[in-house]
Amino acid sequence: MEQSINKPVKVRRTTAQIYALLDEFEKSNVGIPAFCATHNICKATFHKWCSRYKTKPEKHSKATGFTTLQITDERSTGTALLFAEVRGIKIYQPVVAAYLKELSSL
Repeated sequence: MEQSINKPVKVRRTTAQIYALLDEFEKSNVGIPAFCATHNICKATFHKWCSRYKTKPEKHSKATGFTTLQITDERSTGTALLFAEVRGIKIYQPVVAAYLKELSSL
């Protein structure tokens, strides 16, 4: 009698295939274990794909990047010259960008 041992077959997927699978998962209403079982994907591999190929807006809920500054020219009114205003804080002289970034993150 011969016994055959079935080894799991390693499937190499292209980046396009991985993106397609991640999109399909987002559109489906099934959980990760059911989706992985259906598509013959290891759960660890699926999580690695998510961290590598998928952006996660829920982790980056705090806004990053540029903030809107209102720069006004008050030379004509004769009052002190306003350089910038960030969230109600008025700055009357030029400052470095890092200072404005720190103010906007408060």
